[in-house]
Amino acid sequence: MLPLCSLHIIFVIMFYSIMSGRSVHSVLVGLVCLALASAICCSSVGSSNNIMCLESERHALLQFKQGLVDESNALASWKSKKDCCKWRGIACNNQTGHVTGLNFSFSYDSYFNYSEVPLRGAMSPSLLELPFVNYLDLSYNDFEGIVIPKLIGSLSQLKELKLAHANFSGLVPPQLGNLSNLHTLDLSGNYDASSYENLEWLSHLSSLRYLNMSYLDLSKVVNWPQSLSKLIVLTELQLSQVNLPDVNLRSLSFINSSTSLGTLLILQYFIG
Repeated sequence: MLPLCSLHIIFVIMFYSIMSGRSVHSVLVGLVCLALASAICCSSVGSSNNIMCLESERHALLQFKQGLVDESNALASWKSKKDCCKWRGIACNNQTGHVTGLNFSFSYDSYFNYSEVPLRGAMSPSLLELPFVNYLDLSYNDFEGIVIPKLIGSLSQLKELKLAHANFSGLVPPQLGNLSNLHTLDLSGNYDASSYENLEWLSHLSSLRYLNMSYLDLSKVVNWPQSLSKLIVLTELQLSQVNLPDVNLRSLSFINSSTSLGTLLILQYFIG
């Protein structure tokens, strides 16, 4: 059966042809051509909807899974379905089949229902074999005190990186400053994580609009207002209870011309 849009076009052609005095033969020839074009179009659309993930990226995801401890079998679909684009937590480009998103954020609803527990384990370097990933969310899992892997800084297409409350520790790797496309960065709630003496790596995140580093230990950071002032498109900043060292409050005015950002930062600084 032809799509409704094609039927509509057919009726328009027939009406126009009758009104213009064309022969029935000409009308039939036109309808046949239209039907063939419609069939080719529908076939093309259908094939694009059936694009599966690339085998190399499917293999990379399976390697990534091997480093995780999935006690509640939350990733069961990774065994039952061949197409990794249909796996839980995976998003793909429906035109190319490339993996574009990984969302393994643990849900508190699941926790209170006792149906699932957070993922544990390590982060496999196989992530680097997913070059088109622009979204990575590992929030509220338990990475058992490991350092945030430097390799994340090589995922150059990342636009959103969420590692909140995932039990990371140690120094935040400055390699995250390589993520020039990043507009959302949430490292909050990793209580044993800290930063180097400066936040200069943040100044390279020229697209950053949301930054949350609450509950990290930033007690050794110096000249942090100067680093943050280079984030010219930043609209939301959360730095609650980060043990920032004393700073001349007048320097806060250089952070951003946005009144909302300045107010939020000062409140978080004093409350923290």
